Amino acid sequence: MTDPPIHRASQEWRTHWRSVATASVGVATGFSMLQFSASLFIQPWETAFGWTRGEIALAHNGMLVTAVLSPFAGALLDRFGVRRPLLAAMSLTGIAYLAMTMLSGSLVQFYATYFFLQLVGILTTGLAFTRVVAARFNASRGLALACTRIGISLLGLVLPAILQRLITNEGWQAGFLLLAGIVLLVGLPVCWFGIHDLDSADRKSAVPATKTSFLNLARRDYRVALLCLCAGLGYAPLSAILSQFQPLLTEKGIAAGMAATLTGVLAGSVLIGTLVSGTLVDRVWAPLVACLFSLGPMLGCLMLIGSSPSLTTALVAAVLIGMAQGAEIDIVAYLCARYFGLRHYSTIYGSTVMVMVLMSVVGQVGIGMLHDRFGDYRAGLLAAIAALGLSLVTYLLLGPYPPSDRLREEPA
Repeated sequence: MTDPPIHRASQEWRTHWRSVATASVGVATGFSMLQFSASLFIQPWETAFGWTRGEIALAHNGMLVTAVLSPFAGALLDRFGVRRPLLAAMSLTGIAYLAMTMLSGSLVQFYATYFFLQLVGILTTGLAFTRVVAARFNASRGLALACTRIGISLLGLVLPAILQRLITNEGWQAGFLLLAGIVLLVGLPVCWFGIHDLDSADRKSAVPATKTSFLNLARRDYRVALLCLCAGLGYAPLSAILSQFQPLLTEKGIAAGMAATLTGVLAGSVLIGTLVSGTLVDRVWAPLVACLFSLGPMLGCLMLIGSSPSLTTALVAAVLIGMAQGAEIDIVAYLCARYFGLRHYSTIYGSTVMVMVLMSVVGQVGIGMLHDRFGDYRAGLLAAIAALGLSLVTYLLLGPYPPSDRLREEPA
């Protein structure tokens, strides 16, 4: 007799909760934590080095190379496991944060150092950690994947305010010292003891016998490319807004300290979106859930277009944008496993990362340049609304799930 879903889900959590907890800490303490704090360094760099916001935003171009490499990194994880590449990446990410403290005003040095941080940091994100969790959960996979982001949500709730105070009192270099300490003294040890690959027999059975390039997979199933487009259109505008969120708020008349707090609220609200979306996708057609979570940030952007939004308005906008960001990444990870199984999971997820990053670079550079061109963020916010509207439509084109969950057919 088949166990009911609630019993299977309970058994999965009893057996594998440590993997979820470790992944949650790992995601929080790697490259991802810079997402919620990068904007805090913009104004100090403007003051210290005379860089414009457009010049600073150009540093995100380094993600173009890492984006192209993401599917290859995913294929590496599918074939050889997560542990060794992840531990190396966590170590190098900490070193890269330390290297950022040595910036001297040269844009070439800044771009090179930031590129190194982006390059090694990509393997400390969900590309590696969701592979670990998705391979161990089936009945409760949506919630389990969502829980891998609890750590970054909780850290993001407090980290911007701490960094803002540290940067104000000790200088921007102290901010990167703190980030380096978090990844080397917390993230790396936790991953060392908590991240383990499946045993060699299981891993051998999971090695794909066919080509696993993105183009090959996309030719076999058009939904691979369509999911990548959905992911990019949904994530890029959120990433662009987050990259300029603190200066955007201060430009609207909100004090720097309160703007940092609201940035933390945005990060913290990711937790709400993460858990709600993770619970829903285990029960409701996931593309529909993605559409619903695209509506919130569209409204949030509209609320921020005004010349001087109230503190309450800014707070609501931050929550709406943060909830959507929390939902977006987890829904994409769930869709990769639900539509395509686990045999090529990291390759396909890496392809969605590639498109998300490429489009995010366009958004992050674009919003900075639009600000330099027009003197405010109005045009950037309107572009974000348009992209989110397109993502809503494309998610609906994915169609129904495959007839069975391929996790049972293709062990990971």
